[in-house]
Amino acid sequence: MMDAKGLHDGQRLAIELACGKLPLLFAKFADEGDSDAMGQLFTPDCVFSRPFQPDWTFHGRAAVEGIFRNRPPILVRHVVTNVLVEAISETRARGTNYLTMLSSHKSVQPPQEAGALYVGGFEDEYVLDQSVPGGVWRFSKRAGMVALHLGGTMPVIPPPSDEMRGLA
Repeated sequence: MMDAKGLHDGQRLAIELACGKLPLLFAKFADEGDSDAMGQLFTPDCVFSRPFQPDWTFHGRAAVEGIFRNRPPILVRHVVTNVLVEAISETRARGTNYLTMLSSHKSVQPPQEAGALYVGGFEDEYVLDQSVPGGVWRFSKRAGMVALHLGGTMPVIPPPSDEMRGLA
């Protein structure tokens, strides 16, 4: 059966499944500190804002990779829930998800006592990158925010330079 957007049920489900996996991979690669794998989740011309710095957008895959490559050593776990994806067309989708984050800066060796607890989420836009045979779904836009925190203050992260943000 075809929906109002011209997608068959199987197409819609395949898009939702592929895009729904991206926030989970984002969390995995962030926790592992794998900036190269993280970058491959994004389009070359993506726009990304971190939950702790929602007003500072980073532009381009290299800028996103730089965030995670230059992050101080940290033991962190991102828990992703409430993943919702809506297929807009055969090549575009959008979604939301919640993110809970716990971390320790004392050591990267588990187990460690966690510092504060942060709960927020992302609003995502996805595109099918057709430069790869068969196509690969990637984030084209990822906008993060923190809604709640417990056990500490919000981190104060210095404003990124235009160069770090991919603007220079």
